[in-house]
Amino acid sequence: MTTQTDPQLETGLSEITLNLVALGAAIGANAERAFRAHQARLEELGVSKEAMIEAVNMALRVKGDPHSIMMALAESTLTDGGGCCGGACACETEGKEKGDCGDDCDCR
Repeated sequence: MTTQTDPQLETGLSEITLNLVALGAAIGANAERAFRAHQARLEELGVSKEAMIEAVNMALRVKGDPHSIMMALAESTLTDGGGCCGGACACETEGKEKGDCGDDCDCR
């Protein structure tokens, strides 16, 4: 039988830090139940929504990098540089430069 020890004693990290890390990991793993559990615990600990948002944004940046790399690979190998879909980028059809659509645009 194994006994569960206090992670804070093992790592030296605070319960808040551990739960913020777990919140980000839940984002990376697409684990809704884990996200909700750690978000609730962080609220109980008095952590601000802004701090939780910061952890989520960091997780999304880490999670998004492989997506961006693969989109660039697909564009460079499949479209001869013709945009994210092989045609004109939506930004360009509006008279803007490629990539001006915003952070959620894969046309960069």
